Amino acid sequence: MIRLMPPHPGPLSFSALLAATLLCGAACAAEVKTFTVGVEDYKHFLPYSEVRNEQYGGLGRDILDAFARHKGYAFVYKIYPLKRRDRLFVDGLVDLAFPDNPNWVADLKKDVNISYAPMLEFTDGVLVRPENLGKGVGRLKTLGIPLGFTPYPYQQLMSSGTLRIEETGDYDSLYDKLLAKRVDGAYMNTRIARHYWTRIRKAGQPPLVYDPDLPHASGQWYLSSHKYPQVVEEFRKFMLSNKAEIDELKKK
Repeated sequence: MIRLMPPHPGPLSFSALLAATLLCGAACAAEVKTFTVGVEDYKHFLPYSEVRNEQYGGLGRDILDAFARHKGYAFVYKIYPLKRRDRLFVDGLVDLAFPDNPNWVADLKKDVNISYAPMLEFTDGVLVRPENLGKGVGRLKTLGIPLGFTPYPYQQLMSSGTLRIEETGDYDSLYDKLLAKRVDGAYMNTRIARHYWTRIRKAGQPPLVYDPDLPHASGQWYLSSHKYPQVVEEFRKFMLSNKAEIDELKKK
């Protein structure tokens, strides 16, 4: 009698391998949690951030991407003008916001419970032309600001009508206005201004200087969310426990 042997299992067919790969890919993709991050559309915001060819980059993104890798998350960066970003964030149409601060647009956020985690230090102050350095706040009649900014240290002067505010769409145009004497000072982030004049336009002697004697504001830029407070808390712990990695990113 002839005995029929069962077929040898042999290697998996190509179709079986493909099916297994697709199943694994679907399962792995399902494990990745994706969050949208609302960011600002300022072009020259380095070292913190920049928008080039509709792509968001800079130190802020480097830190956020490092955090996402640690947690197995995926961040999708949504670029908006500042005022629109804030509105979308409060309305829950983006998951996280950077940069943010508890003191910014407080009236807009008053009915929302927002969680914050500190990320980067900042100083916002007034740039002037060198010949006006140290001449005091009395000579400021028109203060230029980036569109969407609120110069909190100058609100009393604004309310009294002593100081006029002129908004400008981007930093480059604001620098040009100050150089052309169309505004008496420009309220902006001092580190960004220093980076611009030493790295981007590389002026030997910067034609605009920060006046530390004028009112200024210092604090932290935060990552924030009211939809995912647990992610903010995870980020807070990441910043505390990965200082060496973050310091290396800052050096770059």
